[in-house]
Amino acid sequence: MKRKTFLTKISLGVGITLFPISRLNAQTNNNTFSLEEIKEFVFAGHNDLDKVKYILDEKPQIINCTNQSKRGDFETAIGGASHVGNKEIADYLVSKGARLDMFNYTFLGYTEFIKKQIIEFPHLLNAPGPHGFTLLHHAIKGGHEVFADWLKSKGLKETYFKGYFG
Repeated sequence: MKRKTFLTKISLGVGITLFPISRLNAQTNNNTFSLEEIKEFVFAGHNDLDKVKYILDEKPQIINCTNQSKRGDFETAIGGASHVGNKEIADYLVSKGARLDMFNYTFLGYTEFIKKQIIEFPHLLNAPGPHGFTLLHHAIKGGHEVFADWLKSKGLKETYFKGYFG
């Protein structure tokens, strides 16, 4: 085989082999949100309703994306709204289909639901939420003092597990 023919065949083979990989990378990049986009949305979820609305209008699928600020410390936009006590943003995100966790449910006042979970799975009483904020913190932020007292009666005294995420 001549050198030119060999090099042409090798080039075609490499090109065909690499084409699906580059195509896959392009598809992945076009079908996911960047870390910067997610961080911007989650941060807006804490206190900027206008920005939350703007981002969701442009990118509705970002609603349940999570930001990881420290190893294992995951937070969604509704998680941010919940732990800072921003009911207006939390309600808006729920109306747009945000997924809820036990901390969001606590903040929003679904206390009977959370009581059942804790009774069934007592270890959840001491589960850390975003940044280490506890169920007690979320109950207080939501204005649910009776539920906060119930959590305390079950042994939860902390509102924040300092250093949990490093």
